[in-house]
Amino acid sequence: MHDLFTNWLGQLGLLVIVAIVFWGLKRVFKRRWPKTLLLIDFWPPLLIIFTHYLTLQATESSIVPYEMLSLMIMGIGLTLLEVLQRGEILYGRFFRLYWRATDLVTILVYVIAFGCFVLAKVGP
Repeated sequence: MHDLFTNWLGQLGLLVIVAIVFWGLKRVFKRRWPKTLLLIDFWPPLLIIFTHYLTLQATESSIVPYEMLSLMIMGIGLTLLEVLQRGEILYGRFFRLYWRATDLVTILVYVIAFGCFVLAKVGP
């Protein structure tokens, strides 16, 4: 199991396994499955763990604390944005917006960490 988290090929394989399980569950629970629940909604916890291991291998320090801090600041910013635009915070709408933004941020940080990992392994 440790190799799935530390090896980039294992990480991508684990994401594929999560996708297959997701599609299987979606087929089994056709009518009861929430229509707004997407595959990438399951990826952020895994991508945060994967980013930690990739940055540890590439730079000997983890970027995950900074990623978590940026997600917290983004949550505060989205809260203020909702209050200023709508005058209220609707929990369902806010949480969906925050989670989708988290999806994008974690995917972007993982791609950057993967690029740094490749550069560290290929470089001089």
